[in-house]
Parts: sequence; structure tokens; C-alpha cells
Amino acid sequence: MFDNARMLDLIERALDIDPFCPVCGAPTTIEDDDGRLWLVCSAAQAPTSLFGRISAAVIPHQRRLVVDLSEYVAA
Repeated sequence: MFDNARMLDLIERALDIDPFCPVCGAPTTIEDDDGRLWLVCSAAQAPTSLFGRISAAVIPHQRRLVVDLSEYVAA
């Protein structure tokens, strides 16, 4: 299990290593997705058009798993 200091260290390290999206240059942020903390591009949105889906598949914005806490989340 992660303690708060270890989790904060992983988050800070991820933001220090990848502060900007390599595709568009927007700042990266940390988002929670059901107990998983992801480093994501702050400008990336879910694609709504065919062109948007194709471009997201060819050149995806930054999205990297930082911490997986899903196994520790109570059911």
C-alpha cells in the first residue's frame, strides 16, 4: 500500500519529468479515474468527430499511469 509521502513523491516526479504534452505543449495535470491516478494533457478532450478520433489514435496526447490504487479502494 502507498503512504501519502510516497504517493506525493510519485505525482511530483511525474509532473517534473513531463510538465508539458509533447503533442500540443499544454501543461499536464493529474486526474483520478476510479482509483488510478493518470498524468494527462490538460487540453486533450474526448474526440467527438471522425477526424478527432483518427488524430487521437495516430498522435495521442499525453496519458500515463502514475499510481494505481484501484486494488486498495473499498468495494
